[in-house]
Amino acid sequence: MSKGIIYTPRIRKSPFFDETVKSGASNFTTYNHMTMPVSYTSLEEEYKSLINDVTLWDVAAERQVEVVGEDAAKFVQYLTPRNLSTFKDGFCRYAFLTDENGGIINDPLILKFNDRKFWLSIADSDALLWCKGVALSGNFRVQISEPEACPVSLQGPKSKDLMAKATNNSPEVMNLKYYQFVETNVFGLDLVVARSGWSNQFGYEIYIKREEDGGSLWRNLMETGKEFNIVPSCPNQIDRIEAGMISHLGDTTLNDNPLELNLPKFCDLDQDSDFIGKSALKKIRDSGIKKQFTGFKISGDKIGYNMRSIPVVDNNSNQIGYITSCIYSPNFGCNIGLGYVNIEYVQSEDEFNCNHDNVSRKVEIVPLPFSSRLKKME
Repeated sequence: MSKGIIYTPRIRKSPFFDETVKSGASNFTTYNHMTMPVSYTSLEEEYKSLINDVTLWDVAAERQVEVVGEDAAKFVQYLTPRNLSTFKDGFCRYAFLTDENGGIINDPLILKFNDRKFWLSIADSDALLWCKGVALSGNFRVQISEPEACPVSLQGPKSKDLMAKATNNSPEVMNLKYYQFVETNVFGLDLVVARSGWSNQFGYEIYIKREEDGGSLWRNLMETGKEFNIVPSCPNQIDRIEAGMISHLGDTTLNDNPLELNLPKFCDLDQDSDFIGKSALKKIRDSGIKKQFTGFKISGDKIGYNMRSIPVVDNNSNQIGYITSCIYSPNFGCNIGLGYVNIEYVQSEDEFNCNHDNVSRKVEIVPLPFSSRLKKME
């Protein structure tokens, strides 16, 4: 009897699935009930391609929640503590969706087409159902749906050269500002091209509007990218941890709130607009947060990617925080991690301890971004 995944409506194939298999994808996960590759070669090899050349990722599992209707702008603002009052058409904004207690439900990239149409490009959680429930309970005049639209991500310093070749130097694509997008046609396909991506490198996210176009887009990008050393790849954990980028359900959950992330522009509690969790977050702010998101430097031999909670303790074995994700950083030449510390330890320069794979290691707290503090520590 053969073994493998049985694909049903509960676990759907990505529109790029067949091409990723042909391209050598070696491991998959499920994300928003859809397949997503998590490796082709190794994290280190794919990291080198990402920072030196260009990589192509199947991130179709970052499903779109489409919001259309008379109250679309009001509704999207109600979902997030980020102040969207200056949100321009044709731009994206990263935002947190919060529940009534201020907990983080999701952290989508929001694409604004106009005041009556938005896409929420979501992380892994059933945000579609949350949005439907909120719209119904609040009597918002909107329609909530999941369109066929889904992205690939083109990341790396040579992605701009590749897009220049693919679009014949189209000004509407080549002049995109960071977090700006355009509806266009490339390779004969109707696409949305955004200057965005879950990496610390230059890149684009390219959305097909019809799932049947997935194979064609993948093949055309791979063919066009040959001279730029393109390789198929995945969201790279080395690069994103070096950049201090959050992974939802890894670094943030419903037990965490935006105030703890030390990202003030994403959480405006004094804006005029109402949003879910506003009163709860004000109470948290007034009483003071108990923990804060931060970086860590971790001693010892190179560690592989880890996304299990690792307690950080003082010399008396009292827990003062925990690491949510960690890895060896080629850029900084040491093991680094992301996680939380009790608020009174945020500025501490003491050494603490953790146990990783039954190995005792020293831990130092490193305020984000890593670059400024790690260089001082050398």
